[in-house]
Amino acid sequence: MSAWIFVALGIAFVIAEVLFMDFTLIFFGIGFLIVAILSFFVDLSWQIQLLLAAIFSIVLLVLFRKRVKTAFFKSKEKYEDNFLDESGLGEIKNGMVYFKGTFWKSGKIANLKDGDKIKVLGVKNGQIVLEFDENNDEFAQNKGENE
Repeated sequence: MSAWIFVALGIAFVIAEVLFMDFTLIFFGIGFLIVAILSFFVDLSWQIQLLLAAIFSIVLLVLFRKRVKTAFFKSKEKYEDNFLDESGLGEIKNGMVYFKGTFWKSGKIANLKDGDKIKVLGVKNGQIVLEFDENNDEFAQNKGENE
């Protein structure tokens, strides 16, 4: 095959890559272009040209695809969604704290009754962190023990 056919195929793969942005076709385009340049200097049969194009393409794909993809799509800012780690107001239901659609067990709410509101500071290590105000009996009891 003529080297110009490999140039055309390489350019076609590169253009297709621009359309798909998958970072796969670019390496096939580069592989075909390398073989095209090599074919200008060395007379190769079309079977050898196709084999070399496949080898170059796969080697480039394996070696560089992940690096190029992470570099190209690298996020500039990190976004953390700590939905449960936010503070808010919970309610005592069925002997547990109801907070953000989830029921949480806590031994610190034994003296509270259903319907009582309680300040939730967040969730740490799978455990709910509560803050008691002075109107709650539990807070007064814990405060008396600590003094």
